Amino acid sequence: MKIVTRFSLIALLLLVTLACASAQVAFFADFEDGGGKAVPNKDVNDVKKYKGPAGTIWGLADATTNAGNADKKVLKQTAEGCGTSGDTPLPGVRDFTDGIVQVIFSFGDDDSFGVTLRKKGDDKGYIVSFGFTETPHLIIADYADGCCPDGQCLDQCGCENGGKEIFSVPKPNEIAIDQGNGTVYLGRVEVSGGDVKVWYLPFADVKDPFGDSAGFGKPHIDEKGLLKNTAAGTVGLWHESWGQGEVHSVLVTGKTGFAVDARKKLATTWGYVKSGY
Repeated sequence: MKIVTRFSLIALLLLVTLACASAQVAFFADFEDGGGKAVPNKDVNDVKKYKGPAGTIWGLADATTNAGNADKKVLKQTAEGCGTSGDTPLPGVRDFTDGIVQVIFSFGDDDSFGVTLRKKGDDKGYIVSFGFTETPHLIIADYADGCCPDGQCLDQCGCENGGKEIFSVPKPNEIAIDQGNGTVYLGRVEVSGGDVKVWYLPFADVKDPFGDSAGFGKPHIDEKGLLKNTAAGTVGLWHESWGQGEVHSVLVTGKTGFAVDARKKLATTWGYVKSGY
């Protein structure tokens, strides 16, 4: 009986270990030529698939500063002004629920950049803004509270520490200001039900950018039950007047509703992406 119990415990621990080690990558775009690392296919590296609000102009460019040994190309936003602000949905990601959304990026000016998640229409979903100079706070806002329609900066909709955001903390002290794309940053948002954790770090301080969240240290935001209004929706790139900013890569794990070849759907592990870094 003891032998059976011990074997069962070992088998259970092995299954848990394997599950943790093989977090499933549903979407990965690094905008490199050929799309060799892209998930689910090279189409996610096609700039024409990124259709943002009126005025937003995405293009491909050479990276000003490399983030990792494979990072040569970036998605670059070249328009300026609050009227260009808003959400650009990731191509094909429709029903994200729980998982990780990660962006590696650099600032070309003083305005904020972030991600949207679980977005459904104009009044459901969330913005996570990685503040910089113009808005030096790490902010979580809810579209249901009017934060923030396309074509508006955060201060114009009352969500730049105006009381309508659902959570806000000063940007981390380690985020040094570099408005020339010379410094690369990493933002990771991890959600499970209503719970949310957010990390915002200089890329150079992250030993394993595609590793387990535990290796990132203490989250800058760790809140229970904060995301209570919307359970599923799109994931997107969000910016406010972010002219000249560069996106090096975008990663999404978990259930997304992405319509892809069944042979590839949610089958990629962290190691597949990590091998290029």
